[in-house]
Amino acid sequence: MDTVYLISLIVGGFFVLLSIFGGGESDTDVEADMDTDFDADTDFDTGPGLVDLLSLRALFLFAAFFGLTGTVLTWLNSGEPMTLLLSVLTGLAVGLGGNYVIKRLAYEHVSSEITLQDLQGKTARVLLPFQGAEKGKIALVARGHRLQLVARALDNETAETFRPGDEVVVVRLRDNVAEVVKPN
Repeated sequence: MDTVYLISLIVGGFFVLLSIFGGGESDTDVEADMDTDFDADTDFDTGPGLVDLLSLRALFLFAAFFGLTGTVLTWLNSGEPMTLLLSVLTGLAVGLGGNYVIKRLAYEHVSSEITLQDLQGKTARVLLPFQGAEKGKIALVARGHRLQLVARALDNETAETFRPGDEVVVVRLRDNVAEVVKPN
């Protein structure tokens, strides 16, 4: 087990340090209320859970702290069942907790810069098609940030199809969804 702890520490620690000190550009992907995430693969942000555990950030945090705890407890000659149990619990707590905190901090940062009023009246491009009451996805730029929002037609009864690349205007935001129309 010593090798498993050490490899987890090295691999997880490398990617955690890379994410901290790696820098680079950032691209913001948020919803209308700036605290939920909707991707094409239907990844709902409902708080810590199985989906959060399977995110790359959570997996790398888990690996790093699972490995760190296991390595330290092994060096301190702790018994193996206790070392494994404490390593898994620490990895889960830091993986889920750290992922949750990082998400919340990121969303608070974005929401302090972009308000819902900044999005109303903005021109956007359709990314994922939709029609009537169906939901799709749009992309727009607000205050220098590229945003991707869940969207639907303003009139749910319309038979008009919004295809990828179509230009739309955000009329309002309702229930975390941008309601849009095609410009005249």
